[in-house]
Amino acid sequence: MKWFWNIIYYSVYNFDYKFHIFFNKVNPVYYVYKLPFAKSHFKKREISDPITEVNKAFKRPDTGLSSIRAGGFMYILFFLACLGFTNLFSGILRQSLNLKLSDFAILVAVSIIANHFLLFKQKKYLAYFKEFDTMNKKLKNQWAWKSFLVVLGILIFSIGSFFFVVYRH
Repeated sequence: MKWFWNIIYYSVYNFDYKFHIFFNKVNPVYYVYKLPFAKSHFKKREISDPITEVNKAFKRPDTGLSSIRAGGFMYILFFLACLGFTNLFSGILRQSLNLKLSDFAILVAVSIIANHFLLFKQKKYLAYFKEFDTMNKKLKNQWAWKSFLVVLGILIFSIGSFFFVVYRH
């Protein structure tokens, strides 16, 4: 379970970083960086290429922006899975659970705790990232597609669970 959840996290992290790199090509701010006044501004700060520095800020697996955004996505994904199962059980039991704010807080806490132990405790995801970086490209692509299908499945399941609750009679 830990390995599987970590490969999903790694795939989301890679997707976010690749999306950032793709967005570099159409981001108008990067064209401003190439203007002479911007170059002189960065040169004073001893930064030769600000685009490379921003890319480094996204790429770092420990404190990079892609890692932070992917981590937040993993919290949301686990929360949606828990919410989907809650709705499913509500529909099966034919009981309205009437979820309150405190119930959502419990689901958020479960998501935080589960992700802490599966991913972030003692930064174990960094060891998994090193393992996944050494995978061959074919295997990485296979797991990226499997991760995409799992993410899509959780999203469809959580949305579908609301329909199940509404039409359970």
